[in-house]
Amino acid sequence: MKELSLKAENYAAEKVNELMTKVIAQAYADGYRDGYCEREQEIPIDLRDNKTEYVDLGLSSGTLWSADYEKENGSIMYLPYGRADKYKIPTKEQWEELEKECIFEKVTYTNGILTNVKCIGPNGNMIFFKPTGRITSDSRSDVDEIYMWLKSETETSLKNIMRSWGTKLGITGGFPGYKLPIRLVR
Repeated sequence: MKELSLKAENYAAEKVNELMTKVIAQAYADGYRDGYCEREQEIPIDLRDNKTEYVDLGLSSGTLWSADYEKENGSIMYLPYGRADKYKIPTKEQWEELEKECIFEKVTYTNGILTNVKCIGPNGNMIFFKPTGRITSDSRSDVDEIYMWLKSETETSLKNIMRSWGTKLGITGGFPGYKLPIRLVR
């Protein structure tokens, strides 16, 4: 009888090992397939051959902001939201953190036209926001205003944009078909 109990225990241990091996192998295969499918759905984007320069402003989140707008062939890229969304653009919360933790120095005007806004981080490093305008219906407008896309998490007809109104920078909603510049965060 003792021998039968020992055989039963060995048999059970062997079957449990087989079963666990199959379960773990299946979980691994499922995870691999899911990850592969998600990767296939991503749209690879060339970020200027990784030449984007980031500035550490000393923000509490550790977010780094690109030193300038993204450019292509030396000119600022203007993208509709559907394309801009594929890049690592800042969220509304990241913009709000920038507003809260940084000092935005006087707006510089030349002949009554906005030339830039200096954003100084808690650590003294800075970035500049220059007027970019926006492209609507294939024509550039509001050339003396600052615009850029922000990531919009909600499915609404208007998407988040950062815009200047004279000396103030803030968030508003914008038509996703407009072409605006982008800045990246990391």
